[in-house]
Amino acid sequence: MRLKRIEIKNFVGIRELAIDVAKINRLTGHKGSGKSSFLEALEKAFTNKSSRTEIVRHDEEEATIFIETDNGLEIDRRIRNDRADYLKIRKPGEAVPQTEAFLKSLINGEIFRPLEFVKKSPDEQAKIILNMLEIPWTMDDINNWFNEIPKEINYEAHILQVLKQIEKSYYDQRENVNREISVLKAQIKGIKDELPANYDGEFWRNKSIQGLYTKVAEAEEINKKVTAARNIIENLQDRIAAIKSEAEKDKQAKKSDFESQRTEIKEYKQFLSNKIEKSEEIIAQSDVKIAESEKMLDLELQNEIEKLKAEYEKKKLEARKAVQMDVQHRKESISEHKQLLSAKEQELTNISQLEQQSLVSIDEKAAEKIETEKAKVGNAQEVLKDNQETDVEPLRKEANEVANMQSYLREYDRMADMIKTKLAPRQESSETLTARIKKARELPMELLKIAAVPIPGITVDNDGLIRIGKTLIGGLSEGEQLELAFRVAKAQCGPLKVICLDGINKINNRDRIWIENEMQVDEYQYFVTSTEDGELQIETKEGIA
Repeated sequence: MRLKRIEIKNFVGIRELAIDVAKINRLTGHKGSGKSSFLEALEKAFTNKSSRTEIVRHDEEEATIFIETDNGLEIDRRIRNDRADYLKIRKPGEAVPQTEAFLKSLINGEIFRPLEFVKKSPDEQAKIILNMLEIPWTMDDINNWFNEIPKEINYEAHILQVLKQIEKSYYDQRENVNREISVLKAQIKGIKDELPANYDGEFWRNKSIQGLYTKVAEAEEINKKVTAARNIIENLQDRIAAIKSEAEKDKQAKKSDFESQRTEIKEYKQFLSNKIEKSEEIIAQSDVKIAESEKMLDLELQNEIEKLKAEYEKKKLEARKAVQMDVQHRKESISEHKQLLSAKEQELTNISQLEQQSLVSIDEKAAEKIETEKAKVGNAQEVLKDNQETDVEPLRKEANEVANMQSYLREYDRMADMIKTKLAPRQESSETLTARIKKARELPMELLKIAAVPIPGITVDNDGLIRIGKTLIGGLSEGEQLELAFRVAKAQCGPLKVICLDGINKINNRDRIWIENEMQVDEYQYFVTSTEDGELQIETKEGIA
């Protein structure tokens, strides 16, 4: 199917134009003469899209585009300022759906411009080419491939680009995870280096430190008993000698004590005897004292004569009474002292008896102690018979080793927990991400096996990059890029097979000659613009049959 006739009215720079088009249609004229407006009218007719905000010619109410094809299809599109646009599609003897989708299907979505393609960046060119690869896929396929729908992916892109994004996303995730793994491994190694070599935490955890220390305590207790028993047996004679020596000391102390008591009593007896003797002397001298008193009183009497005679008699009587009372007191004192002296005599007798009893008691207690010590020896011999002395040092060493090893359990558990809860999940995640990266890298090749590549000589590598032969499209020369643009244009065309070349005069002569030859011999219909002096001119030409 080819375009046969085109009529344009009041569209951008074209007031009115009607032309029967051929295979090659060359539009020339100065800048602003309407060349680009013509190409835009073609695009508007089939796509209803325009890069301009104002399409209807100034001071006009409506722009019309009428297109007729060689199979009788008619397209009548009217763009209006004050009411809805109008579109009518007619074909003799056949109902044609009045939809934009039908028109777009004739040009496979858009009218391709090879010279515009050459100006695009390699990434934009790759996107256009990849969109031409027909690879059916759904979001369910993504989920089946990766067991999830990866986030932050542009699923509007071509599936090969989607897979590349997914691969990069998983790769970045794995890089982050692997960095975390490296940090964790370094931390775990740091902990492990602080542990004893070949440290087995579970082995030491099951060791009963309390049981070992109990054995040490029991062994030490037995050893104490054995040592004590030996000492009891070996030191018996020394202890008996000590007991006897202590008994002798006690006896000597008792003897000394009683001797001291005897001396004290004897001295007290002598004191009493002296008292009695003195009192008897005073009694014996009482008459002398009386005579002396009377003599003194006679002297006084003589001096006092009558005045003191009565007083003399009175004092004489008082003196006699005083002496008599003193004598009586002395006699009573002598009686008491004699009684005390008799008591002290009895105490001396009793002290001798007590001394004898104390010495016997000391001997008896010493004998009892000796028997007790001999009994201890018997018990000690039984202890030695029932108990063997144990070398405690190996037990203590073992217990200390277990205690020391168990002191590392906290760090060991921290390391084990870090491995289990942090390292292992990240390693598993890294392995999962590696598998998904591998899948994302393998899928393009698998999909390309079933994909229809409409452009001869074009391949897509494992990285989703477009190559012409072995060369990336970014590395093509100008001529090779132009040749690629024509391949893409022809592959992109729908049933209408229309290609537009806007500004052919801007390319070099060699490439222009190549294009002219290409247009002559292929099956495509061309609309070519060239900026030249003069008003808009349209030259039509059929190709070489």
